Amino acid sequence: MPLDRDALRQRLLASFRAEAAERLATLADVLANWRESSASQDDIESLFREVHSIKGASRAAGVGQIEQLCHAWENLLSAVRHGDLPLDGERVELCRLTLKVVQRLHAEQAVDDHELAQLIDSLNDSAQGRAVALPEMAAGAPETPRDPATVRVTTQRLDALLFHSEVLLQHKLEAQAHARALKEHAAAFEPQRVKRTLGAGALRQLRDNIEGVPAELREALGDALDHLDWSMAQFDRLHFSASRMAKEAGLLAVGMTRLSESLVAEVQEALLLSGASLFEGVPAMVQDIASQAGKRVELEVDGANLQIDKRILDELRSVLTHLLRNAVDHGLETPEQRGLRGKRAVGRLQVELIQEAADRFELRVSDDGQGIDIGRLKAKAVAAGRLTPEQAEAMGTREAQALIFVSGLSTSAMLTDISGRGLGMAIIQDTVERLGGRIEIDSAMGQGTCFHLHLPLSLSTFRAVIVRNAERVFAVPALAVERCLRLPTSAIRTLENRPSVSFEGRVLPLWPLGDVLGLAQPPLGEGDLTLLLLRVRGERFVLLVEELLGDQEIIVKSLGKQLVRVRNLMGATLLGDGRLVPILHPADLYRSALASEASSLSQQARPRDSAVARRLLVAEDSFTSRGLLKAILEAAGYRVVTANDGLEAWNALKQSHFDLLVSDVEMPRLDGFTLTSRIRADRELAELPVVLVTALHSAEDRARGLEAGANAYLAKGGFEQENLLEAIRRLL
Repeated sequence: MPLDRDALRQRLLASFRAEAAERLATLADVLANWRESSASQDDIESLFREVHSIKGASRAAGVGQIEQLCHAWENLLSAVRHGDLPLDGERVELCRLTLKVVQRLHAEQAVDDHELAQLIDSLNDSAQGRAVALPEMAAGAPETPRDPATVRVTTQRLDALLFHSEVLLQHKLEAQAHARALKEHAAAFEPQRVKRTLGAGALRQLRDNIEGVPAELREALGDALDHLDWSMAQFDRLHFSASRMAKEAGLLAVGMTRLSESLVAEVQEALLLSGASLFEGVPAMVQDIASQAGKRVELEVDGANLQIDKRILDELRSVLTHLLRNAVDHGLETPEQRGLRGKRAVGRLQVELIQEAADRFELRVSDDGQGIDIGRLKAKAVAAGRLTPEQAEAMGTREAQALIFVSGLSTSAMLTDISGRGLGMAIIQDTVERLGGRIEIDSAMGQGTCFHLHLPLSLSTFRAVIVRNAERVFAVPALAVERCLRLPTSAIRTLENRPSVSFEGRVLPLWPLGDVLGLAQPPLGEGDLTLLLLRVRGERFVLLVEELLGDQEIIVKSLGKQLVRVRNLMGATLLGDGRLVPILHPADLYRSALASEASSLSQQARPRDSAVARRLLVAEDSFTSRGLLKAILEAAGYRVVTANDGLEAWNALKQSHFDLLVSDVEMPRLDGFTLTSRIRADRELAELPVVLVTALHSAEDRARGLEAGANAYLAKGGFEQENLLEAIRRLL
């Protein structure tokens, strides 16, 4: 079936108009505030990001005038953002004028080409620090009146309907709770009714024999029997009333359940779209970008039938645009370069929508290009002052790859209208986290890069883990929770003065939830620890909570306009029992944890043994294994210094005193066998005990290690920490 390009363009334009309208409203608010006070760095950053996003969306929709104008505007804001130019009154007015022209273009009002060119020149001149005069712009044409025969319903109205349907859903839960309570209330009458039936004969006998009661008690007994008759009549009326109310409440709850579920389903159906709407215009956009970059691209799209919340798809359009633009510009090589590397001349891009569970999905964007250049990223971060050279050197692969999300960092060699500002990935990460999702990266040099975006299918509901800590209840988005753990108190270790736990061969930092949130943290009990293993921005960490209450589907409630953004919180929810529970923001939790002071667990730490005087050197090129060995040895009371490879370990041994060396074998620059041989050949170090811990466990490797002079040889595949500690104790 031939592609209807006109229909496709119209759909793209409609999508662009909707997105740009929201971003222009944000720009208008930011610029209006500048009249009242000087612009803050956050305001400038916000303005810059909005202009950057409008430029990308206009490119995808083919709105060239807005794209050109926003590109020039972005150049000016970039210079101001980096502190190269002051934001004076002249530049503020130029920004306001530019916004008005973009609004006119967005409303499809005519703008003279000469006037537009003058404005673009003024923006470029101002970005170069030259004084400019504000160009005179003709007044815009009056807005074309809308057709009264048509009715437009905005997504905001649909959101409002969804909100009311969720309120009705909450009332349904309350009605069900009241129906259960009334049913229990009516059932509570039954034991008394049985007693009344059994005691009816005794009461009649008492009335018949009242004359035999002494005169002074007869009147009082008669009054008591009359009151008992009245009480029984009241009991019957109350029982009948309770039974009738319980029945009516049950019917009301059933009716509200049907109405609520029907309304929620209808509204959600109106907000659900197939993934195909996300891919509209994507093939043409990719080919256009590839042509500009002098590259050849083959795009594959899968999962277009998956039904996803329209609001999520709207947010993901700009995200997908950024990822594909980066893949073509940064990832894929030119046909000539691919030929030299033994690859097909045509690069391969793949976009997939995959349903991971009933309530979540994955957007996967992959390419077979050159991968992420870790060395260049580190160099850019050091040059920008984000890292010290030492921090960059010690950084592992995944940590270094996460640098692409740092605002202002880009591996692009030059600034172009396609990319190079280092802003797109920061926007992507912010967007994904705001939607309650997370993003992961897989990349290998020369093989390509794959981005995994894990997101909920709907914004209104998602699954959460419910925990209790210090008599408070919290909800944690299940997308961020990898595992729920129960470990003994003895599993806590101290690594670089920070509590940590070892799990599946990795050392993970541990923070009590109370410390992270600035609340009182209950002391450790005698039983096992209850822990949540979270993954945020590729980093794994552990939260200590008091009790795990389970997991369930929750309805997300915003905090209201007065609390648009509260640190550590992404919203709130009402549980079935009516409790209002805050929903924690995983990314904020990690930032708050890193910024928190000494852990309350440090005060509960147990005293160490007498081995504290011994000083050990650990040589290991793997960040994970190095951290694990350091944690094990420090937990045993040793003082530990680490080296990233054999050559660094050799230099450390020559410059400082150590009581023992623990070394890997397979390391760059200088392997463990050669390092051991050097130690044995050195007069000052010849007696230093050496323990080799390696994945090489054949008889030949073991013989080679002992021949080199190692005192102990432990295979990583089956070694336990007690074996290592026992070997060290024997050698010291």
